Amino acid sequence: MRFRQIAAMLLAVLCLPLSALAEAVIPTEAAAGRVNRALLVGCDRFVSQMDTTPSSANNVEMMAQALAGGTMAPEKLMTSVDSVASIGNLAGLILDAFDQADEDDVSLFYISTHGLWQEAMGSSGMTLLLSDGEKEAGVTARQLRSMFDQIKGTKVLMLDACHAGAMIGKGVNEHLMNVFSGPEYVVICSSGGAEESWFWSGDIDGERLAGAGYFSGTLVRALSAEGGYGADDNRDGSITLTELKRYLLDNHGASVVRTYPEESSFAVFTYDVSGYTGRRRDALVEGVSFESDVLSAQEPTVHFNFNVVSTVQVAYQLVYYRQGRWDFDNAQLIYDNNGAFGTWAAAGGSLSPGMKQRAITIDRAEAEDSGYVLLQLLTIDRGRPAVVCSRVLCVPPESGDPALRVDTPAAFCPGNWEELTFTVAHETPCELTVSIIDMEGKTVRRLSSRQPSRPEKLDPAGTCFTWDGRKNDGDAAADGMYRIRVRAYVGTEKYEFISEPIFLLAMLG
Repeated sequence: MRFRQIAAMLLAVLCLPLSALAEAVIPTEAAAGRVNRALLVGCDRFVSQMDTTPSSANNVEMMAQALAGGTMAPEKLMTSVDSVASIGNLAGLILDAFDQADEDDVSLFYISTHGLWQEAMGSSGMTLLLSDGEKEAGVTARQLRSMFDQIKGTKVLMLDACHAGAMIGKGVNEHLMNVFSGPEYVVICSSGGAEESWFWSGDIDGERLAGAGYFSGTLVRALSAEGGYGADDNRDGSITLTELKRYLLDNHGASVVRTYPEESSFAVFTYDVSGYTGRRRDALVEGVSFESDVLSAQEPTVHFNFNVVSTVQVAYQLVYYRQGRWDFDNAQLIYDNNGAFGTWAAAGGSLSPGMKQRAITIDRAEAEDSGYVLLQLLTIDRGRPAVVCSRVLCVPPESGDPALRVDTPAAFCPGNWEELTFTVAHETPCELTVSIIDMEGKTVRRLSSRQPSRPEKLDPAGTCFTWDGRKNDGDAAADGMYRIRVRAYVGTEKYEFISEPIFLLAMLG
């Protein structure tokens, strides 16, 4: 298989997708008093935007299989691909899927489609396209919320689309409202408001290969036996929103996953621990770990380990961040021939089972110019590639002031389900330690500790953070004034910036 062929398969930008209506009733072992239902929607064929066939259809199919595999399998699961082309169609589907929900139930909605948004729109103007290839309409964040406000219980929204984070006011430079704030909503977005989402698709020898979204693939691995229930950090059989977010951020590098609430013990998914052996079902490669996500421009070598479960061909794709976006068109593909890395000419070998230790040196000029590199580990089984993981590597300059700046709102009210979302502007890649401090300078909450920055497509460049108003011990912070202290590390130098005061109001009177 040639470089251009695989590169074509792992390419294309996704402002993502809907399809034909199907419904299944699935036995469930849901927790007492809780009934789970799901509606999965995908659009691939559009009037005004690029066709993404078959990515969204495959996303919906994979999600349906993953959700049906746990102990919270939906009592009712409906899927729709390329068949919803109006707001009325979508509203009808939502009612059909969830109108029986009561206050104890969970209604899960997944959509894969193109997302349209610009900063002037605000968060309420973020639009998801609905299309069947002949007719097309857009549903705004405000309209979508209006539909789900009619449904009782907890609503879990998984939005796989470009700019999805704008709906919850995250991943943008502006201070935008969260359209879905409130105790009854849990939202997981594939990208920040300023970002695109990505999928892979392509042809080999005239055969159309089944593509899928990078985000949806990672999400399925997080929640399924095939992925080893990867998001379950403590292996207790319950995958919380916080665990899921952490897994997605570590393993999905093409965009920054955004969630609301920022931190939550809400169980997105559960499975039977006693019936799980601890090994991924049909796994080829598992247990990928990196020595560090930060490289030096002078010594840009990444060290990582992984376990080969079954004999398989392995390759690594390096994607550089150029001109404000991931340059998948000019990605570098490297085959692993038992440790001897080469181009497509040496692509015949496979790796035998066992632990592997690898080191890849990034092109120094490319790394220094880009500042960020996306390393994707691929398996190629019977000619078909699959992404095992995607990791963002940060390459700070050897020195230089990153010109830190923090722009914050004047106040926020956690008791009103608000979060404090803000952007730390920095001109160069760096490591960031971000803390909430009181007016005496005492740390109230540590949001990050030497966290490598990653591209978020913000202008000016920066990194978004969110504080939910809680202290390090989990208790709510008291009413009062707080500041944000940022420390950035570039080479051997440390830089600091402290924001203007922010008033935290625990509850509106």
